[in-house]
Amino acid sequence: MPVPARSTARSAAVGAALLALTLATPAAQAAPLAPAGGPALHVDALRWVDGQPRLETRTATGSAAAARLVRTLDADPALSDAQVRTTYRLTPTGSTGLPPRRLLSTDPYLKYAYHLTAIDAFGAWPTTKGAGVTVAVLDSGVDATQPDLVGRVRSLGNFTRESDAIVVDHGTQVATVVAGAYGNGVGAAGVAPEVTILAGKVCERTGCASDAIVAGITAAVKAGADVVNLSLGGPDQNRTTAATIEWAQAQGVVVVASAGNSGAEGNLVQYPASYPGVLSVSASTTSGTAAPWAQHNDAVDLSAPGESVPAGSPRKDGRYAVTAVAGTSFSAPQVAAAAALVRAVAPAADAATIGGWLTGTATRQSWPGGYGAGMLDVAAAVRAARDAQVPPAPPAAPAPPATTPPATAPPATTTPAPVPVPRGRRALRPVPVVPTR
Repeated sequence: MPVPARSTARSAAVGAALLALTLATPAAQAAPLAPAGGPALHVDALRWVDGQPRLETRTATGSAAAARLVRTLDADPALSDAQVRTTYRLTPTGSTGLPPRRLLSTDPYLKYAYHLTAIDAFGAWPTTKGAGVTVAVLDSGVDATQPDLVGRVRSLGNFTRESDAIVVDHGTQVATVVAGAYGNGVGAAGVAPEVTILAGKVCERTGCASDAIVAGITAAVKAGADVVNLSLGGPDQNRTTAATIEWAQAQGVVVVASAGNSGAEGNLVQYPASYPGVLSVSASTTSGTAAPWAQHNDAVDLSAPGESVPAGSPRKDGRYAVTAVAGTSFSAPQVAAAAALVRAVAPAADAATIGGWLTGTATRQSWPGGYGAGMLDVAAAVRAARDAQVPPAPPAAPAPPATTPPATAPPATTTPAPVPVPRGRRALRPVPVVPTR
């Protein structure tokens, strides 16, 4: 695979880079310690080996030295997309504990899962629930013992410097919105309740460093992910992240990201949601209106419910709480799950085609601009993908003309012997006409 063209975006603001001073990833090349006298700034770049990105990291002392290092790395033809490291943030807006409910024959919190009806997830399940498809949740870590996920979580690894033992709620909640089991008498249900989760830890409690995100995306693609969910973001572009996402999309992987939650506070464009080809997801309220707090701009592709979505949490104090969560962090995984269901019925479709089915079947709304094509409609997207896999029926061929001559009266004195006609010599039905395209 050829090396992607170098990005033209310039380095992110040094202020954003300062947030990442203490962050690194085992996947990155070991960086030397910086001399005393200034802050250590990490500069990441991509080396392309056999068509795959390999993250490399250098360390500079101070912003001026970091800028010189970026120019030096950009001049190296073996490297691309050098930039001072960026730190993104997880994007929840809040959560509210739901009251404990006793075990029932169905999922006890399903009554709270209004979002499954709003996006018509139920209508897709007779066709597929996503078995055999994988969604990578690159987040704060996923508790694989969560009852709604148990047996369907595979670890991609920890790409941060934070301990695996630290698993905050966010990643597990995102994973259950994607893939929470249906009909197991626990929790609510995910939009794609039979998919497998590939769990990669790319976020610490202090943020999500761009080098960890790059390493997580690379690992997810190599592990066979069909979809990558990124419920994180920030206002700064990052060239290494953008180039790695572009590479993942070229491998057929659908990348979904949360649009952001500061729509009422400046409404700045957020990344990685706004990179080309990424499905950027905004949010609606519990009443079905556009969420004013969610990012709304021309980069948004579609929306999904983003308030009071029931989600399962990691184990704490001997129990697994179910929480009503809010934010585009939990709208995005609904779209990621829908992409997985579409991939289940159209396994050969590329990322752009799957994105087109999702946006093309979204329910149009009388909302203000900036919320994309409308509300996600899972069942309609699955139908569109399924119907596209069935070739159109060939047109009926005209009936052949009669070939039997008119009967004539035999001579009065002669009775002809019957002549058998082998069936193999007759066309029992017209030969189908194969349509040309």
